[in-house]
Amino acid sequence: MEILICNQSRKKMIPARNLRNLTRRILERLLSDQDFAHPQISVLFLDDAGIRKLNKQYRGYDAPTDVLSFSMLDVSGSKPSPEEITPLGDIVISLETAAAQARKMGHSLEKEIVLLLVHGFLHLLNYDDEKPGERKKMFSLQEKWMQILEKENLF
Repeated sequence: MEILICNQSRKKMIPARNLRNLTRRILERLLSDQDFAHPQISVLFLDDAGIRKLNKQYRGYDAPTDVLSFSMLDVSGSKPSPEEITPLGDIVISLETAAAQARKMGHSLEKEIVLLLVHGFLHLLNYDDEKPGERKKMFSLQEKWMQILEKENLF
């Protein structure tokens, strides 16, 4: 399992070590229930200006967002061999938007980061929240994971 974490946010709202540890803990737990021999995932933390550029470039929206996911998972159904690394993709999170959403929802920044990690991870697994039926399925699974992670005191 390879988890790459990079914090390029200019706004330091959470100590770097805490952010890395939280991210690693959550992704290790999420990956533990998956059937990948050698998964690889990267997480990039940005501020609103940084994620806005990516959102415009890749989605055509000239505005910041909370999380972007870039899946590299093969949707053809072919499974990599047990020796192969399986690149799942990249999750990009705006710490600035995460902090604003946490304040609005009345919970901690850590909980909001976990929520965005779960949401982004589900997108890497090719869950979709654009279509109503699929959105309901994705958000149900997201809520289930949040309950599991909270019960296991991972955040």
